[in-house]
Formats: sequence, structure tokens, C-alpha cells
Amino acid sequence: MAVIQTQDWLYNFLEACKKPSKITPFQLQRELICKPMEKYFSTNDLETLHFELLNNGLFEPSEWTGIEKSVIEMENRRIWHSVDKEYQLLKAKWCGPEASIFIFPIKIESENTIKKNGIAYPGKLLLFISTDLPEYGLKSLLAHEYNHVCRFKNLGLELKHIPLKDSLVIEGLGEFSVQEQYGKKWLSPWTKKYSFEETIELWRKYFIPALNMTGRDKQTVFMYGNNNKPFPNWIGYSIGYQIVNSFQKKHGPFSKGELYAYSSDEIIAGSKYGWH
Repeated sequence: MAVIQTQDWLYNFLEACKKPSKITPFQLQRELICKPMEKYFSTNDLETLHFELLNNGLFEPSEWTGIEKSVIEMENRRIWHSVDKEYQLLKAKWCGPEASIFIFPIKIESENTIKKNGIAYPGKLLLFISTDLPEYGLKSLLAHEYNHVCRFKNLGLELKHIPLKDSLVIEGLGEFSVQEQYGKKWLSPWTKKYSFEETIELWRKYFIPALNMTGRDKQTVFMYGNNNKPFPNWIGYSIGYQIVNSFQKKHGPFSKGELYAYSSDEIIAGSKYGWH
């Protein structure tokens, strides 16, 4: 496992796109980028997998003419090697599980505003990055997503069965791991977006009654917000980070991944938010 050499898949895709053919770049991307991932996801539903990758940052098939330059730059920066080295350090520090890591260029159209994105699943994670992402931007993305993999292993639940309370703590732990490893400079903007005072009433009125709710679709509004109707954007991520950060301040410091073994119930109860 560890880092998969996705640059080989990318070059195969690019070479296929250059050849005259009736097969579209969209079809080639599905066949040469997504299909090799089937065995890692234990699925043969390529359409759903392809959509999920595109929805989370994978470059658009139509951008293939600019992707070759991106892949070459990523290789020159030894991105795959750097990620593998950092992964091994995190795995040892957190006593974490094995994970398959897939790295791809992020959508070119979004490079000016979004430099990175990631998504984690039990036993695997994907990183979508721009060519000019700073070294510690890459490290913080990896730490956040690999921390999710560690938490998924600890929970032992399918994603669809993870309750809201765990989703909040998962995101909080992921970002706290960035702070712990690389400092507050590399925290995501949503960690500073709202104060405790701005969120506590929403927590008591809306979040507490829904903490055992499962289903990622149902949880989306709690995590990402809906333009103050009634949730401000990124509210769940902000609350999740504040829960974990305040728990650590009250009960830490923790070493060797101890924090990540606490249950979400324990972390929430021991935070400044609590159950009431």
C-alpha cells in the first residue's frame, strides 16, 4: 500500500488523449484513471467513482492538454516521494493503519482559488493538488486526510453509519493534527471563522438533538452550512475543531496518538461545548 504511483496512470491517459480516436477524454479518464482504482474501492461502479473524484477536485478531462505540464512539475518536485516520506512519519507517530494514497492534479480552472483538496475513506485517501502548493500545504493536507483514515479505523463503521457527532469530531481531529504537526499557520480558514459565543446557541438548539443522526447527505447542511438559513457556512467544521481544541486544552497534552483513541462522546463531554 502507501503511495500509489498514479503518475503512471496519468501518463497513460495523456498518451491516449494525444492519439486520434473516437474515444473522448472523459471516457479515457474513466478507463485509465478510475478503473485502476476499482480494486482499492471494491467496486465496479465506475460511473459513481468517477463522479465522486471529479466532484472532489480531480482535473476535468477537457483540461488534459495542460495536465502534462502539471504532472512533470509534480515529478520534478518529487511530490510522490515527499508524500510517502511524510506518511511514514505520521503512521509511526500515530500508530496508524496502512493506507493507499492517490495523488492527482487539481482542476486547472480552480487553481487560482483552490490549491488543494482531499477526501478520505477507510484505508485510503486521495489528494488533489496544484503545482505551486507549498511544501507545508501538502503536508497539512496529508495529515488532515490520513488522520481521518486513522479515526475511521478506530470507529470501525461504514461511512454511511457514522453519526453527526463523529463527523464533527473527525474533522476537528483532522485539523487539530495539522496544528499539532505544523503549527497554526497551516490551519484552514474555517478554524478561525466563528467564535464559541457565535456558535453555542446553534449547538444547543440544532446540533445536540441531531448528534446521533447518520447519513452523509443529511449531515451536509450541519457540516457545510446553508448561508445562515440557519447555519453559516462551514459551521460544523468550525465547531468540530473548537470541540477538539478545547478538549485538548482541558485534558491534554496527549502523546503518541492518545487523543485519537477517545470516543466522540468523551471528547464532546470534555470540551467547552458539552452535551447541554
